[in-house]
Amino acid sequence: MEPPPDLKHLISFFYCMEHRSEDGPLQELLPSATEVNGWQYAGRWRLHLTLKGKSTNGLLPEFYLVGQQTVSYKLTAEEELAGIFGAGLHPGSAARMTGKPAHLFTNNPMETPDLFEPRVIRPVIEAFKQARSPEERKDIVVSFYRSLEIPDRYAVHREALEIIYRHKACITLKEICEQLRVNERYLQREFRQYVGIPPSEYLRILRFNNIFAELSLSEEKQNIASLASLFHYYDISHFNKTHKKYFGIAPSRLMLDRLVLLEELIRNGPYLVKVQQRV
Repeated sequence: MEPPPDLKHLISFFYCMEHRSEDGPLQELLPSATEVNGWQYAGRWRLHLTLKGKSTNGLLPEFYLVGQQTVSYKLTAEEELAGIFGAGLHPGSAARMTGKPAHLFTNNPMETPDLFEPRVIRPVIEAFKQARSPEERKDIVVSFYRSLEIPDRYAVHREALEIIYRHKACITLKEICEQLRVNERYLQREFRQYVGIPPSEYLRILRFNNIFAELSLSEEKQNIASLASLFHYYDISHFNKTHKKYFGIAPSRLMLDRLVLLEELIRNGPYLVKVQQRV
C-alpha cells in the first residue's frame, strides 16, 4: 500500500501480513534496508534470529519500532493467527520521529508506547485495537504520523541514500563522499545517527537484496556468478561469503523457491523499488 504524498519523505510503503501457526515458520527474511513500525492486530509473532553467535527466540512487542536489520531472520505465528499492519520507513525516519539515535534501533525492536508521549500514543493504540479493516488501520496510523509533524527537509544522509539508490548500491564509500564533498568520518557519524549502521554495511545489504530482485524479476534464468560481478562482488567466493553471513549456508544449498515471501515482496511491490524511490 502506498503512503499518502505528504508522508512519502517518512514512509516507503505500508504492508499487511497474516500467518497461521499450523503453517510453520516463514522462509528467511532478508534485511530490508528499511526501518519498520509494526502494529499487530491479531495474535503475536515470534522472532527467530542469530546475531554475533547469539540466538534470539522471543515474542515481538505488540507494537514496535525497529531500525536496520543486519541479519536474516524468521517469524512464526505464536497463536492460531498472527496479523500485522506495518510501515516500511525510510532510513532516518525512526530517529526523526523519536529524537533517539538510529543505532539504538538496529536489530532491536523497541516498544512503540515507550517512545512517544502517552497522551499522543495511547489514543492511537486504542483506536487501532478497535479497527476491523486494513483501510481503518491505515487511516489511524497515517493520522498518527501526520500528528508528529516531521518536516521534509534536506539532510546529508538522505542525499547519500539518493546516490546509493541511483547506483543500486554499486558505488564505493569514497565515491559517495566525493559527490557530497564530505569526509568519510563525517558520513559515518551521519549514518550512525540517522541510519543506524555504517554506510558500508548499508551498501552490502542493499546490493545483496538487489541480486535477489534481479533473480526474481528476470524472465530468464540468471547466472549468479555474472550477477555477483555486475553488483560489484570481486568474485563468486566474495558473494558466497556474504550469502553465508545472511543465511548461514552456502548459496548452492539455497534455491530461490525457498524464499517465497521475499519473491512475493519483490514481485508484488516491488518493495525494493519502493525503498529506492524517493519523492
